[in-house]
Amino acid sequence: MGRPGGWAGEAAAEYEKRIRGFASLEVLQVKEGSKKEENLNQKTKDWWRVCLDETGESRSTKAWRDDWEKWERSGRTKIAWMIGGADGHSEAFRRSCDAVRSLGPQTLSHDLALVVLLEQIYRLESWRAGHPYHRA
Repeated sequence: MGRPGGWAGEAAAEYEKRIRGFASLEVLQVKEGSKKEENLNQKTKDWWRVCLDETGESRSTKAWRDDWEKWERSGRTKIAWMIGGADGHSEAFRRSCDAVRSLGPQTLSHDLALVVLLEQIYRLESWRAGHPYHRA
């Protein structure tokens, strides 16, 4: 999966810029495949790994915030959110993650899923900082 182009790329870039006003952010995009999943697991071994997959639990924004704060209290402050490929993540990869979540019951393109995820991360970070965006 490459970087989004067009409107999705512009939206992703805007949310990335906004998030960096509250926290550090690194967006990695890798092609599908078990070798790539292994490399991602190695890079994020001390992080909270959240697999975004259609089999995952759909959560409210408040529940995402509660999870985020619980994870921080545990001492791991980096979170890796992983969007699956066209065929999703492998079962082994899903099991290796700390949580499996869904952005909702609908199917989204990869570009749109990234924009939705970045918007939710921005919403959470701005809410935690007391910024009024969350209520907008």
